[in-house]
Amino acid sequence: MIFSTIEYALFFSVTIAGFYIIPSAFRWVWLLLASVFFYGYSRPAYILVPGIITLISYYSGLIIEKAPDEKKSANVFKLAIFLIIGLLVFFKYTNFFTTTLTDLLNLFAGKKTSGTAVQNRWLLDIAAPLGISYITFQAIGYLIEIKRGNHPAEKNIGHLFTFLLFFTKVVAGPVERAHHFLPQLKQKLSFSYNNFTTGLQWVVLGLFKKLVIADRLSIYINAVYSNSDKHSGITLFTASILYIFQMYTDFSGYTDMARGFAKMLGIDIMENFNRPFFAKSVTEFWRKWHISLSTWFADYFYNPIAIAKRDWGKWAVVYASFTTFVLLGFWHGANWTFIIFGILQGIILTAEFLTKKQRKKWQKQMPQWLNNWGGILFTIGYFGFSLIFFRSDSVTQAFSIIKKILSFSGPFYFDTASTFLLILLGVFYITLYEVKKEFFNEHFSLSKNKYWIVRNGYYCLLIVIILMTGVFDGGEFIYFQF
Repeated sequence: MIFSTIEYALFFSVTIAGFYIIPSAFRWVWLLLASVFFYGYSRPAYILVPGIITLISYYSGLIIEKAPDEKKSANVFKLAIFLIIGLLVFFKYTNFFTTTLTDLLNLFAGKKTSGTAVQNRWLLDIAAPLGISYITFQAIGYLIEIKRGNHPAEKNIGHLFTFLLFFTKVVAGPVERAHHFLPQLKQKLSFSYNNFTTGLQWVVLGLFKKLVIADRLSIYINAVYSNSDKHSGITLFTASILYIFQMYTDFSGYTDMARGFAKMLGIDIMENFNRPFFAKSVTEFWRKWHISLSTWFADYFYNPIAIAKRDWGKWAVVYASFTTFVLLGFWHGANWTFIIFGILQGIILTAEFLTKKQRKKWQKQMPQWLNNWGGILFTIGYFGFSLIFFRSDSVTQAFSIIKKILSFSGPFYFDTASTFLLILLGVFYITLYEVKKEFFNEHFSLSKNKYWIVRNGYYCLLIVIILMTGVFDGGEFIYFQF
């Protein structure tokens, strides 16, 4: 189920009604049942995968915590991590590894263009279970915190299953932490008017971002990228710039809705974006974009590597940073385009780290406004460039698009006038919204206005615009595939 569908609206209506009708002591059970139904709605058999991950995490966590010696604790921990990652690799990356191996065999055998090619006999004709990346990362984080002694092992397996499977975040995050989520299940979850209205506002804003902006942008961007060989450099440049806005409004819109639905049930889940396009460097950008994932990698991958290699001096940071972002790129999908996306992030982060002192000297010689806006524009531009690989179906297509963009010539394709006008209005709105939050957040506000009629009038207007101009057949959120 997708948040913007009638099916989900009916599902959530039943969920929230039942949640507040039953006694508070059993509300976590209702959340678990709702999450199981949500997860198994399209492929019921796949509920076995998060079930197995829960069993591994639950019993491993108890043993790690109670183990009589460090050796047994470490062995159980390593085995559990191996099994959990093994499930992720099997479902998400088997096809990638076997296809790559088959291509290499064909290449070395000289049968790529002639003769009988080696066939990939291990190709799996199955789809990865819903949200398996997010489930496994949360399970791994849970076990690491137990191993570090920062969090007790959960004694209620139902609570742990609810944490991993909670329906508002299971598909595309945020990547929650056990120490933040689990205690909320043990509290009395009672109805709060403030929680309900705040959550509803976030849902409306998320729907606006998704249906009015992101899915409208996708019409144009899909038309261009799916026929990139037929479009000019200026058209591909425009589509690539617009894809930055589509990516942001699609993903942040999902997060707004995920947090909003959870808030209406009295549960807080972490924020995932903090106005990333006002970051003055790519390093700062990754502290503001997909915060739950970037902090997860920082806590459980980057920091341990940097500490382990501290004898290398500054090169420990370079090694840890580059390795982390290559892995982060690979996490996004089993395709070389995502790996290159990660490599590009690693390259620029390494460059920013190694030139930090020199850049500070240069910045002292320039006006502050030029430093700020120069950094902002470079960060957006570089991220947009890397997204060409992220959006392309293949590395070949990505390089072909870049080559055409550099020519910056040819006729401009804008679809229909009405579509392009709505696209421009959507981009203008989200830009204005972000600028207001970044620079004028304490000033006049429609969404938080002290007058009831202004606040509610604003959200009613958003709903009207959604119903009038929203794209209701736009399909899944971009990050559903990860």
